[in-house]
Amino acid sequence: MEVKKTRNTEKQNLVKDILSKTEHTMSAEDIMAAMPIKVNKTTIYRILDRFAAKGEVHFVTGKNGKAYYALCNGCGVSHDIHNHIHFECQECQEVTCLPNKLSIPNLEGFTINETQFLIIGVCNKCKA
Repeated sequence: MEVKKTRNTEKQNLVKDILSKTEHTMSAEDIMAAMPIKVNKTTIYRILDRFAAKGEVHFVTGKNGKAYYALCNGCGVSHDIHNHIHFECQECQEVTCLPNKLSIPNLEGFTINETQFLIIGVCNKCKA
């Protein structure tokens, strides 16, 4: 995938700032609600797609089919193969990147284009 060069815009900087200040992943709707200026959802998705193409964010699909985004931590452009776990709480619906690493098997005869690891349960905040 070719990565287009873009200039930093105020909206892009705001999206990065919002994602950098959260401990869990965020949906495009969550990011849009946190924006201090009016931005439509299509613009948010374009920014997130651009960041994903550059290896700056990754996403996981939640139980509800919605994409949840987080800033990448040293993923690089070929960041489709994420080997960490995401946890979705059934109570508060937060999706969190966990530090646990998984080994991605080399499957003979198959090409892996993307991985997503999602565990669903109840987080410690909601258990209390």
